[in-house]
Amino acid sequence: VPVSIHSEHGLLHGQLSLLAEVSGIVVLAHAAMVLDEPDALMAAQFRQAGFSTLSVDLLARQEEHFPDVHNNVSLLAKRLLEFIDLIKNRMLLGEIPMQALGLCAAGVTSPVAVRVAAQRDLEVAAVVCRGGLIDLAGALYLHSLTSPLLVLAEETDTHHIAISRRALQEISCPCELKLIPQIGFDFSLSDGFEKACDESIQWFRKYLQTA
Repeated sequence: VPVSIHSEHGLLHGQLSLLAEVSGIVVLAHAAMVLDEPDALMAAQFRQAGFSTLSVDLLARQEEHFPDVHNNVSLLAKRLLEFIDLIKNRMLLGEIPMQALGLCAAGVTSPVAVRVAAQRDLEVAAVVCRGGLIDLAGALYLHSLTSPLLVLAEETDTHHIAISRRALQEISCPCELKLIPQIGFDFSLSDGFEKACDESIQWFRKYLQTA
């Protein structure tokens, strides 16, 4: 089911895939065309595991080439919040069954997901971030986060691992850093990407089904 919201530079698009018997919706947020392939692959894995999915693009098409818009955490967070509001309103209207929400993000959208979860602590049951610098969410949001957070880092990325460990020290809710093999360019054949999918599914099963 296509969904959309308005932005300053045009419509932002999402794709909602609802399963009949589920215990949660995983919202996958991306802000770059290059993330479409892994986003679609991971969404398919979540559905096979029994979760509904909402894949959203936080950039309008003409914004793809704007300098630094991908790193505008506050702007992207505002847009992700609007998508969440859209889904929650549909639940309240009875158009979608009431169920827990999880956020899944990678790269530049990782700090966006953390900030949004901190702002909607009663609505977001769990968060998974693959790569990205979660500290860019801001210290205030790290401190106030209550949604259980899983951070996945490639075992060869020592810089990202160190930054993630420091950021997780600022978080008081359940949180973990797990190392995965290097993903590489071919996501469909990557052991690292398969491991990331498996760890993400386990995290959401643990927290969404008990929310």
